[in-house]
Amino acid sequence: MLYGIEEYDYDEFGILRRQKLNTKKVVFAVLVVIAAIAIVVASFFMSFFLDPDRKTNSDLAVAPVNEIAENTVIQENVQQSEQLNDIENDNLYKGRHSALPEHDVVKLSDNILPVFNERGAELIKNIYKSEEKQVYLTFDDGPSKEITGQVLDILKQEQVPATFFVLGARVELYPEVLQRAYNEGHYIANHGYSHIYSEIYQNKDTVFAEYIDCENSIKRALNNDNYSSFLFRFPGGSSGGYYKKVKSEARELLNSYGFAFTNWNCLTGDAEGKNTKEECIQEFIDTKGEQNSLIVLMHDSNDKPQTVEALPEIIKILKDEGYIFKNFYEIFK
Repeated sequence: MLYGIEEYDYDEFGILRRQKLNTKKVVFAVLVVIAAIAIVVASFFMSFFLDPDRKTNSDLAVAPVNEIAENTVIQENVQQSEQLNDIENDNLYKGRHSALPEHDVVKLSDNILPVFNERGAELIKNIYKSEEKQVYLTFDDGPSKEITGQVLDILKQEQVPATFFVLGARVELYPEVLQRAYNEGHYIANHGYSHIYSEIYQNKDTVFAEYIDCENSIKRALNNDNYSSFLFRFPGGSSGGYYKKVKSEARELLNSYGFAFTNWNCLTGDAEGKNTKEECIQEFIDTKGEQNSLIVLMHDSNDKPQTVEALPEIIKILKDEGYIFKNFYEIFK
């Protein structure tokens, strides 16, 4: 029989004796007891921690972090949406195309691609000196959601070509408008990406970067990597003003790559405080003067309804005076 940890027995003479407990038996018994306890404890913890409805302290600690992350994403989406609305204002362009939404694009024809002309810059300068009665209607700062479409409607109705000096940021907002202008035979030229002077005119390289960014936006919108405009219009003009030194250096850089640029010799003043149809037409007449060869500056951003209102009468004046309407396919073809 067992008493505590000692075992009692009788010897061959019938005398009661005490023996030390067999060590192997003790170890085995202890291991059995430990194993049993381990099984019970393991069962308890498995049932406790694997309960799908249970929330641990660590779960409660992570949940607020996840909510913060989700709220941050939502807030960023709202801010991005607000920025895309703000981008319709001339001075609110922010970032580059990577921050803007993607659009479905349609593969367009290759048969009206501009073709590089090494004499392009020279020929453009000659437009101002020509005695031919010719007119290049040009529109800056588009495309826009409302105004560009109305301008295209008028040009289609009047059967006259034009040139659109587009901004890369707006191209990414309204690629379908750009596609329409291109498909209807109008020339798509480059006006930079942002129209923020302080960003564009930091140095000659930032001007060139704006040109390249806009070119890439046009390529994506037209789904055509072969498109190159070869033609740039400096925001605010190619010379003079606060940034005249940077502009001069940028002109040389663009010329070194064979890219031409152009300004204008006639305008409607739609970006200079001429806010009515009548004012725009009068400014056009005054700046046209007796010139035979015209490059007319207008704008098709969303805040220029006066341009749409004045355009039919401007076209009528030019037709009545015998002007031939052209775009820059005349040079890059």
